[in-house]
Amino acid sequence: MYINTENLDFSYGVDEILKGVSFRADQKERIGLVGRNGCGKSTLLKLLSGKLTPDSGHISRRSGLTVGYLEQEPSFPDQTTLYEVFSSVFEELDRQEARMRELEHLIADSEGEEQAALLEEYGALQEHFDSVNAYSRESRIRGISSGLRFSAEDLQKPFEVLSGGEKTRAALGRLLLEEPDLLLLDEPTNYLDIDTLQWLENLLRGYPGSFILVSHDRYFLDAVCTRIDEVENKKLVTYPGSYTNYTQKKEQRLRERNAQYATAMREIDRQKAIIRRYRDVNSKQSSRHARSREIALSKMDVPEKDFAEQDAHFEFTPRVRSGNEVLEAENISKSFGSQKLFENVGFQVMRTDRVGIIGPNGAGKTTLFNILQRREIKDSGRIRLGRKVIPGCYDQENRELDAWSDSTLIEALRGEDATMNDGMCRSILASFLFTGEDVFKFVKNLSGGERARLQLAKLMLSEANFLLMDEPTNHIDMRTKEILENALSAYQGTLLFISHDRYFLNRVADRILVLTPHGVEEYIGNYDDYLRQKADAEERARQSLDKPATATRTQAKADRKKQKEAAAELRSLKKAAAESEKALEEAEAELARLEDLMCAADFYDDQEQSGMVLAEYTKLKDRIAVLTDEWEEKTLAWEEASTED
Repeated sequence: MYINTENLDFSYGVDEILKGVSFRADQKERIGLVGRNGCGKSTLLKLLSGKLTPDSGHISRRSGLTVGYLEQEPSFPDQTTLYEVFSSVFEELDRQEARMRELEHLIADSEGEEQAALLEEYGALQEHFDSVNAYSRESRIRGISSGLRFSAEDLQKPFEVLSGGEKTRAALGRLLLEEPDLLLLDEPTNYLDIDTLQWLENLLRGYPGSFILVSHDRYFLDAVCTRIDEVENKKLVTYPGSYTNYTQKKEQRLRERNAQYATAMREIDRQKAIIRRYRDVNSKQSSRHARSREIALSKMDVPEKDFAEQDAHFEFTPRVRSGNEVLEAENISKSFGSQKLFENVGFQVMRTDRVGIIGPNGAGKTTLFNILQRREIKDSGRIRLGRKVIPGCYDQENRELDAWSDSTLIEALRGEDATMNDGMCRSILASFLFTGEDVFKFVKNLSGGERARLQLAKLMLSEANFLLMDEPTNHIDMRTKEILENALSAYQGTLLFISHDRYFLNRVADRILVLTPHGVEEYIGNYDDYLRQKADAEERARQSLDKPATATRTQAKADRKKQKEAAAELRSLKKAAAESEKALEEAEAELARLEDLMCAADFYDDQEQSGMVLAEYTKLKDRIAVLTDEWEEKTLAWEEASTED
């Protein structure tokens, strides 16, 4: 056991955050902590780290346990360089090494018992140095710096000049160098690009201690966690396994608990009806029976009903249908002074495409987006929008809302459509979880998540048929991400987006563009398809190193034509598999709805209606079996084609 909590309660004033939380983390645990924004995840980490004290309950730690805590807003002295931030981890080892150098001189100038004592001290220090691999500390600093994308020049920068993202990465790097027994990481994936995320995943998978991390990156949670703990309704619920397993188990748990609740309610209603009949008889014996059943009913163990937290609900509907060709970019380049950002960028977007743009931080993805939106001047190239294309833009910093800083939410929303009255505005805002007095908040007082939801509301009202979205999943919680993914998957228009969210890329994208300094690399499919195709290409390149180039120009042209045909066929197969999966999901959702109806206490009161529902339920189960076979067949065809490609 590393750390254990029993019945923790914590409140901020009258606002109760956690109630009766019991928690245990053992050696080699990989725990992901999830839950809605504001539910208490960061508070729990602070309690475990000792930065906060619980109102009641107990926290016990293994004797000698070292704990490292990554805050969302780390702080170091302003003039401390980044190298000093990292090297300060090894201050004690530096002192010990200085002592060893001193001992070397003393040993040389001593003899007899004095020399023997000095040699013993030197030997103990040397043994300790070897046991902790102390001589590798400089290489460890270089490795962590490189993994977190810090250059040699960055290491000499004072902490005060670093950006917010660089400060977070610096604090993360220092913790990883410390290697405490237990890592507590609050949003460690913020400000990391995909390559850095993969590096961190590999490091954490091999981490010798345990870690508990808060993250909204579902792909990251799947990659590194073997247990998911959810803070929900002030409690903590544990789900063994990956994040994907957690989503499945949670759905199953909610369904089972609500079915148990419905069964209990039916039994309570039945007992109450029996008690009423006994009372109506109004005899001494029937009164005793009634009283006996009332006592039994009062002792009945009734399971709690799980009330689902309120979700946002929205959809994007284009006003008009665009032409087939939506966007064409050709030979786009951009430099800032002597610094060339990218060149020779060209690609085409067709109607209903879902194109994800990826690349390392600093590659120029947002700059490219600004050029496409005419917000930034390109150095060269051509951009053409197709016929009847109506663009709608989502900015990751939500700068679109800056003009509405001193306006209320209703006023900001009405700015998108002046014909809407207050009731219409309230209804739309409620769909994005702004209810009651929230609609009179000023935009400047909104949190990051609230600003994101408001901008999504304005984007929905634009009725655009071409959405350009820069990091749309930033600042929103996991459930809202899923709702956004569903809305974009059902969207009948065209989507071009930048994202580091690999789970989102897998759910939404059907094509990946990798932005490089010399253009874009195109991959058909989602993020996992991109990884597979990239790995296959690298393997072919390795194999071709030992083979002479014998292909003629005609052969090369034929190969390119074959590749294009294969890509088109792969896209068609993937679309068929996606449509089949969507039909299956819709059927399963309808089956779940019928099951909820069947669990209702009064379901069998209307025999004709219940009979129709049961018949529909049986018919739907048969249809799901057929749809499952179709989905498996089409998915297998797509996967086999992807593997062959």
